[in-house]
Amino acid sequence: MCPATLAAALIAVFVSCRGSSMESEVSGTVTLDGSKIGPGTIVFAPAGGTGKPATGSIEADGSYQLKTSRESGLAAGTYRVAISIRKMPENVKRGERPPLGKLLIPEKYEDETKSGLQYEVSPGRNTINIELVSR
Repeated sequence: MCPATLAAALIAVFVSCRGSSMESEVSGTVTLDGSKIGPGTIVFAPAGGTGKPATGSIEADGSYQLKTSRESGLAAGTYRVAISIRKMPENVKRGERPPLGKLLIPEKYEDETKSGLQYEVSPGRNTINIELVSR
C-alpha cells in the first residue's frame, strides 16, 4: 500500500472515531395550556453561559428537534429555554421582510432568563415536552 493512501486511511479512521461534542439529541412537543402550538422557534441556551446554544423549528403540530450550528444535537448539560410562537402576518409581498406577527404565547417565554424553563440534557436521546401556560 502506498504511504499516502495509508496516511489518508488512518486520518479517516481517526476523524470518524473521534466523535462529536454533540452527544445528545433533544426532541419533543410544545403545548400551550395542554394544546399543541406552532409553528415557531426554540432555543436551548447553556445555563452556564459558555458553549453554543441549540436551536430548532417548532412545527405546526408542536414538535421540535434541536441543532447546534449545523450539527444535529447538543452537548449534555443544563439549559435555559426560550420559545417564540407568533402569528404569521398576511399579505407579505415576496422579497419583503415581514413584520413581527402577533405573539401567541406570554412574552416571558421569549427570553431564556425570564421564561422559567430550564432542563437537564443527558447524553443520548432526550424527549423534553414543554408545557407553556397562558397566565
